Amino acid sequence: MSFRDAVRYIESLSIQGWRLGNARFEALLERIGSPHLRYPTVHITGTNGKGSTTALLSAILRAAGHRVGTYTSPHVFDIRERILINGDMIPQELFTDGIAYLRPHVEQLADTEYGQITEFEIKTALAFWAFQQAQVDIAVLEVGVGGRMDATNVIVPEVSIIVSIGLDHQDRLGPTHRDIAYEKAGIIKAGRPVVSGATPPEAVSMIAQVAARRCAPLYSVARAEFDDSHISESTFLYTPLPSPTDSAVRVRCGEWEIALQPALIGNYQRHNVACATTAAVLLRARGYTIPDSAIERGVSEARLPGRLQVVAESPRVVLDGAHNPDAAAVLAQSLPRLFKYRRLILVFGMLTPHEPGDTLRHLLPLTHTVIFTPIEHPRAHTPARLLQSAQAWQAGKSTRAPRALLTASSPKNAFQCALELADADDLVLITGSFYLVGAWQP
Repeated sequence: MSFRDAVRYIESLSIQGWRLGNARFEALLERIGSPHLRYPTVHITGTNGKGSTTALLSAILRAAGHRVGTYTSPHVFDIRERILINGDMIPQELFTDGIAYLRPHVEQLADTEYGQITEFEIKTALAFWAFQQAQVDIAVLEVGVGGRMDATNVIVPEVSIIVSIGLDHQDRLGPTHRDIAYEKAGIIKAGRPVVSGATPPEAVSMIAQVAARRCAPLYSVARAEFDDSHISESTFLYTPLPSPTDSAVRVRCGEWEIALQPALIGNYQRHNVACATTAAVLLRARGYTIPDSAIERGVSEARLPGRLQVVAESPRVVLDGAHNPDAAAVLAQSLPRLFKYRRLILVFGMLTPHEPGDTLRHLLPLTHTVIFTPIEHPRAHTPARLLQSAQAWQAGKSTRAPRALLTASSPKNAFQCALELADADDLVLITGSFYLVGAWQP
């Protein structure tokens, strides 16, 4: 089996869709010796920010001298981005050997009452197996969707992190913040500490209820207020610090505090840094060697593709995977603070079931020209549907509306069109989906 054959085999399982529930996946893991139980783990979920928090905590642990496995999704440019071993993508040979090892077990399981596993499940099984082969000291795992019924939720982590709660994947997780919080709180395990950065009151309440039922110590992350005398000892507060990346932050709890300068840019990274730092402190309390110097270095070294990533200059091209209203709102706030530009040219594509109008309303007021493009994915909105959403928004706005709404036949054509329209002092933003970001080519 070649690496390309291994990738094709994984992709062939996409026909199974996304089937929540873990009985089938646990049966597969048992067949391969339960590799997920061979090393300690940290489990991370959240509507937005979980990928950045995963990258940050992994970098902190590496800076502290630990050998770290990292599992994230989705990938942006290379499927191997999902499985990192000590910060490097899984080697093609190990990736291929893993799929060759897993395939007969998958096919045998398909002939039982469990049936065929999904594409996400085999990727997750490959990560668990690869981390065992690489003899990692600890693995940091990002949830795919939700938490309670996600394939990653077969572990008993040292620490769980719920970065944020917003309205996304409502078709699977429920219509309200409370519903979504319940699903994401499913990663909380009995007696194991949990970090929560959630803000909607009904989400905060739900997470607290689940943590209490499971006797899991709960630590909150919140932005510092003018008067925080009412804050409990189990709350980690963060305060913005001036920086060119708009992400420097001071984190404190009681008498302890630390000032951090992330490489990741954007105001929203302050919250993610605070969540990762809180988890690192809790791991330290559980016996892991993580000095403050490792927290500082790890935060300064963490990188993640597709998050306000600058990939070209003159004109500047920025990639960002904002794919829901909350992420788009934060992106719209960050752009004018981080970049100087004359005009913003937006290349936008999105997948169902996300409603494009809810996301576009945050970005369109900043935009001079929009180019809507399809994405090579079965759930992609058509450019015509995206254009219709933008026109509906524009109809009620007499000012601050884009001057031009265009469509393209492919991402490649959309990128080319944007670059041809842009002058050297303009900004080209490519966003709406990580699948679109991953298609970037100059």
